[in-house]
Amino acid sequence: MKRLTIIFLCIFTAVAVFAKPPKLNVENLFDGRFKNNKSVTISIYKNNGNYYRGITIKNNPDIIKKIASAIEKDVPRASDYSDYQGSDGQYTSLQIINNGETIYIGLQRDRHGGGFFFIQGKEKAFK
Repeated sequence: MKRLTIIFLCIFTAVAVFAKPPKLNVENLFDGRFKNNKSVTISIYKNNGNYYRGITIKNNPDIIKKIASAIEKDVPRASDYSDYQGSDGQYTSLQIINNGETIYIGLQRDRHGGGFFFIQGKEKAFK
């Protein structure tokens, strides 16, 4: 019986270690801090095992800076990262692998202090 209990605990511990939430800095942006801000629109969708969160920002460079800062803190965990500056704005994207699934993160900034931020992936990636 002890042997069976030890085997069960080892299996449970291994599963718990591999299946942990990503704890990304960008996830903290959805903590309600922008709830009453008129320059921000927040979208959250769960559908068919997919999870999507987005923030649209109009004329508020301070919020864009906060989002960019959160993204920069998550860059070391990224399996893929790109940052592109063009004549119409700046685009940052990264991919983070968690629980065998990819989490896609992106920020598009325009020259007028606005932009669009999103985080998307399979629900399994966020557990």
